[in-house]
Amino acid sequence: MSNMTPFEIRLELLKLSKDMISEDYFARRAVSENNWQTACENARQRGEPLPPQPDLPAYPSETEIIAKAQTLNGFVSQIPQFVEKPSKK
Repeated sequence: MSNMTPFEIRLELLKLSKDMISEDYFARRAVSENNWQTACENARQRGEPLPPQPDLPAYPSETEIIAKAQTLNGFVSQIPQFVEKPSKK
């Protein structure tokens, strides 16, 4: 592993944050679309009108990505806490 500058570390945290938030967005969107498609198929089989298309979740904003990066940075930057392991008797 190479040594990274603080700028490179922050850039990597931003990339990781964007990836994590995007994955969550696309998963929520897929669930919403799949539920709607299932409801449409059920309505067709019963001869009922199709349900309205659901509102899709909003795409993550820059603010959300930066907030996630700050959370990850806080976790990564923590000074290790020494925890006593229970002794075996």
